[in-house]
Amino acid sequence: MVLPKSILLAAGSIGVVLLALAILVRLLENSITFHPTSRLELTPDDYGLNYRQFRLELAGENVELDGWQFDPANDKLPVLLVCHGNAGNISHRLEWLVPLLKLGWGAVLFDYRGYGLSSGKPSEQGLYRDSGAVYDYLTGKLKVAPERIVLFGRSLGGAPAAWLAARKPVGRLILEGTFTSAAAISRMLFGFLPLHYAGRYRWPVAENLRLVRAPVLIIHGTEDSVVPYALGEKLAAGAAEGQKFSFLRVEGGDHLNLHHVIGKKYYDEIRRFVVGG
Repeated sequence: MVLPKSILLAAGSIGVVLLALAILVRLLENSITFHPTSRLELTPDDYGLNYRQFRLELAGENVELDGWQFDPANDKLPVLLVCHGNAGNISHRLEWLVPLLKLGWGAVLFDYRGYGLSSGKPSEQGLYRDSGAVYDYLTGKLKVAPERIVLFGRSLGGAPAAWLAARKPVGRLILEGTFTSAAAISRMLFGFLPLHYAGRYRWPVAENLRLVRAPVLIIHGTEDSVVPYALGEKLAAGAAEGQKFSFLRVEGGDHLNLHHVIGKKYYDEIRRFVVGG
């Protein structure tokens, strides 16, 4: 059957538009995904916290990671390895972290390559390598037992956290405001247009999550305007058989403001998940 010329022209026009959009997505993917800032607006000194600054040089790469290390009150308490979201830098996470440090827990806050004082340029694989380097720093130089490590990924940080927990032993994994995959976010942004095929980044959080052996807590706000609540539900629904999953639904919570929305309950639920009681 020979199609009418008008239909062929329309199909060709649609193809050209899709190709142009795909090229645009590819070119702008990094600027869409990553929003780092270099200026540290606050330091732990502003909160009266005891800490040590560290810098890690990644072997074979022209990358140095900058971060803050908060020692636990004793060598039996948990240590948080925090993978933050796609915007700002570690200075914007201090206010959120302080109540967890007051429990006596330890923590490591680090900036991905290209964020804060860390050198380099961010990428999906780069964030994975960065989180792995900090894990090695914790278990190697600091001698923290893997079972004491609590990986905490917030928003985009859930991707490197899930990737790491799927490959290394940890005590617990917490994901807050995290999506299932890059394709899911693309469909949210572009609807039926198959532009997720144009991107380099996959961010297969749900896929990695099914490989995690440690207990997992997923936290999500019902009014999340950045990562829809339904994606948090899908993460939990995709758990593999036998996995220990908990889900904290925060009614009325937006993206990463959940500790403000429910206050003390937010930190109580995290404490119960990590240490029980």
